[in-house]
Amino acid sequence: MSQKLRGKSAVVTGGGSAGIGGATAYALAMEGAQVVVNDIGRDADGNKAADKMVERIRKEGGTAVANYDSVETMQGGKNIVETAISSFGKIDILVNIAGNYFTVPTIDMTEKEWDSVINVHVKGTFGCIKAALGEMVKQKSGRIINFSSRAAFNGPAIADASYSNVAYNTAKAGILGLTIALAQEVKKDGITVNAILPSAITPLFPREKLPLEDNIPVPRLIGPECVAPIVVYLATDEAKDVTGELIYAAGEDICIYGRPLRLPGPHIYLHKNTNWTLDELNQLVPQVLGIR
Repeated sequence: MSQKLRGKSAVVTGGGSAGIGGATAYALAMEGAQVVVNDIGRDADGNKAADKMVERIRKEGGTAVANYDSVETMQGGKNIVETAISSFGKIDILVNIAGNYFTVPTIDMTEKEWDSVINVHVKGTFGCIKAALGEMVKQKSGRIINFSSRAAFNGPAIADASYSNVAYNTAKAGILGLTIALAQEVKKDGITVNAILPSAITPLFPREKLPLEDNIPVPRLIGPECVAPIVVYLATDEAKDVTGELIYAAGEDICIYGRPLRLPGPHIYLHKNTNWTLDELNQLVPQVLGIR
């Protein structure tokens, strides 16, 4: 690894999972970041997911500490960020991945079920951001990477519409709006804010439920580790001018989504036959965005 994040302090919510959160926490640590692995999960034997990821990172020579707070409350978000500050003296990178999903028809959804999804995704993202912003503004630098989903505009998050959860779709759309607005607000402070819209086989979305039929081309690789490189890139100093972007990542593919009034076209699509490297992303992303 090139150690582009050496000396940086990072928080990854949902970072102990066997999905994208864990892959991202591990990738950031292997690139030199000191990582707070936040997760409330446990395995069947009661072992804490955050502890297991911290152990894995440390065995590989990385630096990591665990945090077990829930993002559902503002206090939880504050505690997560304070873990980074107390452990590493600062927070440079915040990756909001923690999420939940369960299937329930809209007509049967209860207030408790609605609040659970909205709180974990939207309130959880906002709570961690609010806690981190004070430190990032003071140091005039920071990287915030949020996780949304194509479910924000493509309907059900998983292939079979009978597995619908409109709260999830709503929450992921809210994260897009939060990302775009916040990116404009904090750009003057040297803070970037971007959103990833991933596709990957994970415990939350196993292969039989993951919608891939609208992927053109359908990814050949579809593991959570394939999403991590673009997250790591956005966390580097080289990505200081990339902000307010909505980026699809799945397997070998990256799509930088367009928005109204963006020229010259609606989307910028990049494809290769192997996983992306940081050097390739550093060369291509600024080039297609016209910022280098």
